[in-house]
Amino acid sequence: MEPDEVDSVAQEIMATLDNLFLAERQARLQVSALEERQYPLAATFEMVRDMGADTAIEEALSGFGFEYHTIDEDAELWISDEHGLMVFLFFTAPDGRYYNYRIVAFDVVGEEEEASA
Repeated sequence: MEPDEVDSVAQEIMATLDNLFLAERQARLQVSALEERQYPLAATFEMVRDMGADTAIEEALSGFGFEYHTIDEDAELWISDEHGLMVFLFFTAPDGRYYNYRIVAFDVVGEEEEASA
């Protein structure tokens, strides 16, 4: 895939994830406001919101042709060989900063190329 095409796909993914995370933040504000008045209803709303956000992210990345890979309990990795992109979700960097996501481009190297290198 050409670099311009990869950039275009990465931009689409960033816009999609940004919109999903913005919706999640708005829902968290609603939960906070609701907790003050009706805690049981807020807890139920929060559980449903979490499930909906996870499903929306999974559908969005699967729709772009990404496959899910588990890293550990705090991070998810989605890989698309077709686009040469990896999307890391929900991870903490070595310096302690927390990220919602990071998109990384990579070159796909076949076994034959890897053996000759």
